[in-house]
Amino acid sequence: MLKFADDTKLWGKVDTAEDRGRLQSDLDNLGDWSLMNEMPFNVNKCKVIHVGKKNVNMDYKLMGLMIPKAKEEKDLGVFFSDKFKPSCNCNKASKAASKVVGLIRRNIVHKGSEGMLVLYKTLVRPILDYCIQVWRPYTIKDINAIERVQKRYTKIIDGCKDKSYEQRLKKLNITSMADRHYRADMIQVYKILNDENNIYPINFLELSERPGRKNSLKLFKRRSNLDIKKYSFTSRVVDLWNDLPETIVRSTNVNLFKHNLDHFMRDSRGHL
Repeated sequence: MLKFADDTKLWGKVDTAEDRGRLQSDLDNLGDWSLMNEMPFNVNKCKVIHVGKKNVNMDYKLMGLMIPKAKEEKDLGVFFSDKFKPSCNCNKASKAASKVVGLIRRNIVHKGSEGMLVLYKTLVRPILDYCIQVWRPYTIKDINAIERVQKRYTKIIDGCKDKSYEQRLKKLNITSMADRHYRADMIQVYKILNDENNIYPINFLELSERPGRKNSLKLFKRRSNLDIKKYSFTSRVVDLWNDLPETIVRSTNVNLFKHNLDHFMRDSRGHL
């Protein structure tokens, strides 16, 4: 069981009828507990998502009522599908951000860079940044869908219409969304490796037994056969983190890490 505030998720691996029986028994116990404590569940708001190509899609009940099945569901602000690919949330985020871009374009008369950047950073970019470590796109189609929102927005700013995208980024002093998401990944890795409050599970990111000369905090790279695993956070960040120099990974606090990372990106990636 996983809980966050009043949000509860019950999950389990089901390969056999016995597995299904155990999961149903847990649901029965959960329903009994809720009735005993006079906190009954609204079963219509509960959903079952069956994950995996070979999933037999068994039915489950809660408090005697059939739990509806769903192909996708919003969890803490992020949409997940039964395929667990980021395209689902990517499409919804890009559409939501594009609507805000259209609203700004139609209603703001004076589109000077200063005011437009404030609106962008306040109303548009947070939609594309929210929990990006969870759903960061990896296909060209999805990456372009996210980047296209920023391309469209920067083009409506005064003095930017006839410039290339790279020129607009330089003029406005912002990065591409791809670079921004790379930066978010690296900051998250730093926070995990320096977690003093035991927020993350042990070995969520595992250090290599052979630290490198360039980076003494090298991560161990697990084998990944499926794209869904290869491009998940714990897999995709390994090579990127291991490529960072010692002076960055050994930063004494997160603000210093961000500062050092920005310099590294500016020097090695030609951005920021």
